Amino acid sequence: MLNIRDLSSEFEYRKDAIINYERETSGELEEYKESIPDLDHADTQLNHFLPRYCGAMIFESGRTIKRFHPASRWNDREDAMQWVDTVLAGTPVGSVDGSQIYPDKNHGLPIAVIQTGSVYNKHTKAREYAQNRSATLVTPDEFAGAEVYAFGKEFVDARRFALECDALIDMMHTNDRIYLLLDGTLILSHINVLAKNIREIYLDAMMRLLGASERTGNPVIGYVDVSVQRDVITMMRHIYGLKETKKLFDPVLFADKLNWGDRTKAFICNRDDRRGADSPSVLDTYLGYRNSIAFFYMRMGNLPSRIEFPVWCADEIDTIADIIRAETIIRGSYPDILLIAHRNAVITAKEHLLFYRMLNRFCLEHGIVAYTGAKHEYKARETRGLAKPMK
Repeated sequence: MLNIRDLSSEFEYRKDAIINYERETSGELEEYKESIPDLDHADTQLNHFLPRYCGAMIFESGRTIKRFHPASRWNDREDAMQWVDTVLAGTPVGSVDGSQIYPDKNHGLPIAVIQTGSVYNKHTKAREYAQNRSATLVTPDEFAGAEVYAFGKEFVDARRFALECDALIDMMHTNDRIYLLLDGTLILSHINVLAKNIREIYLDAMMRLLGASERTGNPVIGYVDVSVQRDVITMMRHIYGLKETKKLFDPVLFADKLNWGDRTKAFICNRDDRRGADSPSVLDTYLGYRNSIAFFYMRMGNLPSRIEFPVWCADEIDTIADIIRAETIIRGSYPDILLIAHRNAVITAKEHLLFYRMLNRFCLEHGIVAYTGAKHEYKARETRGLAKPMK
C-alpha cells in the first residue's frame, strides 16, 4: 500500500526544488517562443550552415504554424465525421502492434511469447477490412544463440519490434497502396544503450521497413503520442544563439501556438543521441537513410503529438496529416487504427496464466523437469481467489 503520509511530507519538503524547476523552465520557454516567428523565414538553404548534430533541419518552407482551417467550419461532431468520410473514403490505412509474455524465472524454462495484431481498412463500400493476430514462441536455444540473459526483457522487446516491422512490410507487399501507422518512433534513440547484438535486431528491422517503404512507395508513419525530444529546440539554439536547455521539449514549445488539428511545418531529424563524442548517433547507423526521417508536430490533445515519415513522402505531408486527424476524430483523442491494432495484440493477465498452464502441461507430457517458485504459486492462487491470508 502506498504511504500517502510520507509522500505528503516529501512534497512539502521538496516544494522549493519543484517550484524552482518550473520557474527556470518557464523562463527558458519564453526565450525560445520569441524566436518561433523567425522560423517562418527559415528555408532549406539554412541547412548548409548547421552543424552535423544540430537536432533538426528545415524540410518544409513557409510558415512554422500550419493552420487547419476546416475545423473552424464544424458546428458539431456530425460535421467532423462528414469531413472524416471525405478524407478516408477509398484510402487504405493499416497498423500493427505487439505484446509479449516475458520469460519467468519462476517457471525455470526461458520461453517467451510474442503476439502481433494487425489491421487494415480500405474504407470502401465493399467493406474491405481485415484484422489478424499471430503468436510465436521464443525458445531457450534462441536466447542462447543471441548470448543474452534468458530472463531479461531486451531480446524479447527487440524480437517483438522486428515482428511488428515484418507485419507492416507484409501489408506493403499485399496492397498496391496503403498508409501504415507504427505506434512509436522511426528514430530508435533508445537502442544506443543496448548491447550490440540487440541493437542490430532493431536496426535490421528498421532498415528493412524503410527499404520496403521506399521501394513500394507506401508511407510508414511513426506516431508518438507524447514526445520528450528537443530536436527543433536544439536547431533553434544553433540558428539563433539561444541558451542551451535540458528542460524544454519540442511539444511544450509549440503547445499554446497550435489549436486542434494545427501542425508545424516539417523538419528532418538530425538528433545527437551519441553516448560520447567518439560514438555514432542512432541516425549515423541508418547509413543511407541517415537524413531520411522527417517529422512535424500536430495538436490532437493537450500536447502536440509527433508525426514521423520518410522524406520520399514529401508530396504527401498534408495527406498524412489529414489521415491522422481523421483517425483521431473517430476515437476522440488517439488514432482509431492504432487502438484497434493494440486491442488485437494485447495479452491479458488471464491469458498469461493460461500460457503457463499450457507450458506446465507440455513439460509433464514430455517428461521435462519444471518448477514453480513458491511466491509465484501463492500469487497465482491469490489471483484465482484460493490463497489464504498469511498470518
